[in-house]
Amino acid sequence: MTIRNTIVAASTAALVLAAGSVSFAGKFVAMPASGGGAQISCSVPNNVVCTITSAKGLKSVKILSNTPQGTIAVVDKTYRSCPKQVQVSWDSAYQSSGNQIVECSSMGFKAN
Repeated sequence: MTIRNTIVAASTAALVLAAGSVSFAGKFVAMPASGGGAQISCSVPNNVVCTITSAKGLKSVKILSNTPQGTIAVVDKTYRSCPKQVQVSWDSAYQSSGNQIVECSSMGFKAN
């Protein structure tokens, strides 16, 4: 295998690994967040854009990414008015490794 073929093979493998959780249309499937009632729907153009909805309302959203320097929060937002839907985004160079979504409840808030 030549150096050029090795680089092409590595690039192809990196693209497959990076796109592993993304569907063919460039969108993540809507899924429950953190095992709770909130739903996340994401798309990946030049950056990742996620719409998060919850019938209870959202208190906070944190999206985490693993980097060589450790885990970082690529999104860390708090909402006072408990909106039912929010949109968050971050650079697509960072893959989401987890999320922490806190939903509102009638007795304060509930962590998911």
